[in-house]
Amino acid sequence: MQFHSPSESANLSQKRRRRSLARGRLTLGMGLFGVAFILLTFGYIAWEQRNRLIQRNEDDLRNAAFFLADHTERLLEVTDLTLKQARALMQGQSWDQVEASQPLWQQIQAVEEALPYIDDVWLNDPSGRLRLTSAQFPAPESNVSGRDAFTAQVNRDQGLFVGEPILGRVTKAPTFMISRRLQGSDGAFGGIASVTVNLSYFYDYWSKLRLPRGSRVVLMRGSDAEVIAQYPPPSDGLSFAPIDKSAFDAALRTTSQAGLYSFISMGRERVGAYRQVGAMPLYINVSMPQDAYWRPWFVQTRLYGAFALVALLALLALTTLASQQFHEQAANAALLERQVSLRTSELRTETAALEVLNRTGSVLAAELDLDSIIESVVDAGVELTEAQAGAFFYGTAQGGKAHYGKFSSQGFDEAFAALDVWAICAPAFTEGNTVRLNNIPVEQGYDGTPFTADATPDRPVIRSLMAVPIQLRNGGTHGVLVFGHERSGMFNARSERLLAGLTSQAAIALENSRLYRNAQNEIDERKQAQTQQSLLIRELHHRVKNTLATVQAVVGATARSALNIDDFYQAFVGRIISLANTHSLLTEAVWQTASLRDIMEKELRPYNDMRGQRITLNGPAVELPSDAAVPIGMAIHELTTNAAKYGALSASRGKVSVSWEAEAADEGTRLKLVWEESGGPEVSAPTRQGFGSRLLHRVLATQLNAKVDMDFRPEGLKVALDTVLRQEPNKGPSL
Repeated sequence: MQFHSPSESANLSQKRRRRSLARGRLTLGMGLFGVAFILLTFGYIAWEQRNRLIQRNEDDLRNAAFFLADHTERLLEVTDLTLKQARALMQGQSWDQVEASQPLWQQIQAVEEALPYIDDVWLNDPSGRLRLTSAQFPAPESNVSGRDAFTAQVNRDQGLFVGEPILGRVTKAPTFMISRRLQGSDGAFGGIASVTVNLSYFYDYWSKLRLPRGSRVVLMRGSDAEVIAQYPPPSDGLSFAPIDKSAFDAALRTTSQAGLYSFISMGRERVGAYRQVGAMPLYINVSMPQDAYWRPWFVQTRLYGAFALVALLALLALTTLASQQFHEQAANAALLERQVSLRTSELRTETAALEVLNRTGSVLAAELDLDSIIESVVDAGVELTEAQAGAFFYGTAQGGKAHYGKFSSQGFDEAFAALDVWAICAPAFTEGNTVRLNNIPVEQGYDGTPFTADATPDRPVIRSLMAVPIQLRNGGTHGVLVFGHERSGMFNARSERLLAGLTSQAAIALENSRLYRNAQNEIDERKQAQTQQSLLIRELHHRVKNTLATVQAVVGATARSALNIDDFYQAFVGRIISLANTHSLLTEAVWQTASLRDIMEKELRPYNDMRGQRITLNGPAVELPSDAAVPIGMAIHELTTNAAKYGALSASRGKVSVSWEAEAADEGTRLKLVWEESGGPEVSAPTRQGFGSRLLHRVLATQLNAKVDMDFRPEGLKVALDTVLRQEPNKGPSL
């Protein structure tokens, strides 16, 4: 046996203490390094998530500004067309004639009713006095000489000018004016044609945008930063939040059409995206608070923080325990090693779970395809819970059907399919609660009889089951993740915690996928609307040319048949009103068709008696193509005018009966129409051919290839019309 001297024993003990102290210090240093690593890793992940959220918010602002600017540009284009149409309608008339013209009022009223965002149409003379408005006839006393939409047009033509928001003197509602200058051939100022747009139309449309809390949408002028409309609207309708013009002007100097900039509004820093409305000096500004990312960032990083905190606490506990154990007796070394091994294993397990969640989160953040998102979530859930079977079921809104499954080996798919998942996990589908079952001893047999299932090598049995719903931000359940294992008690509270974090990431990814699909659908719809609008404008140009040609023909024919200026005026006005009525019916159907019965009723209703027995209309519903509606409508007008002057409608007991039939033909629809008069003065053949006869025989025969028979019976005129209505080629859907 070897003995050591006291000095040698003291030296050996001192060496052991120094060695133990060095090991303790090394362990403490490694622990502090691990703590710093975890904190830095968590900080980096949180910082990256913050930058991603900020970038997403900026992209949402740019997209919203683009969509709203495009929508506003389309409205202003239609408004400009409306004002040009109003200017054309009053062409060649004095202001006194315009003020007294009820037909002109009816026309601008029809224009106003066709456009839902226009409040009223206004026509003001050079002094600013209101001469005609679609709001009422005759126009009330009003003067707009003090409005900027009027004063801006006085000195020079501003084109389409958008005025500042006002409280209407007639309507008493918050609106803004859009004006266009009226001028003669010499270029002198002749007044303005304008419309008022109700701000509520913009608010209703803008409210459908899904933007973060505190967002603000503004329509403004670029020249003076005057706010035209703002959402959310102020309480009084006009007290808008001020615009930081210096910051906006600085942004415009960098990029004049669209961009992103920061500014201060009402003492709070905001970030906004602006977009120019077409080529006009108008801009859409969509902004949100600079810290709008904070709430979603906090929600997302809270989960990462929880796992980082668990790992941090475990590492701190391990470091403290190891530091203490190194100073104890050598007999405790084995126990210390076992404890270190146990803690390391737990840390590896938590780290592996955190890596799965981080990896899945990165994949979901970059993925927008719905099927890929679901597959990634199910795969990650199987890896986290070590389940042998996993599947995704749609929620109650989609019928609860299985969408995707993953199984570890053959046989588990059949075992999983044998379970009535909807009934067993009903609280997850109907109430949004997590369901965890440690043992399912009885499952539903194929013949409907419950039985205790025994596992076989080729047919395993699912005994542990766990269902976790995916909750969206609106509270609805998008679907349910269901996992199974053949061992009892496989899932625990840790499994629930891990899957809760996974479903939170899945909910965000599914919401992003839905928003992306909605944005793509809206882009497709806008492209289709642009195509449809171009078709409608080309159709309108074609119809206006045809109408002007028809009016020119009516002027010439009326002048040739009129005996004096009064006859010419009455005949011409009546025919133009008839033409306008037919065009009104065509306009209601977007220049496609006009109802034959509606044309008849508009012409003959004024001559019917109280009992409705003087005029008889009998025939099926017939829609006249636009090319046939104008000549047939004018022919009905000429027959009605002739009956009122000389025929059955000139006598108190006279009656008019109109009947028609419609049947299918090779080239369209064959129309047979019979006009019969009775009870009027005795009829004889005319000595000369008037406008009505020429219209019936020449125009109808030329334009419609119609066969017209006129029988001047003593008891009353009878006219038979036989023609084929050819269908117009399909020009695409109308706006």
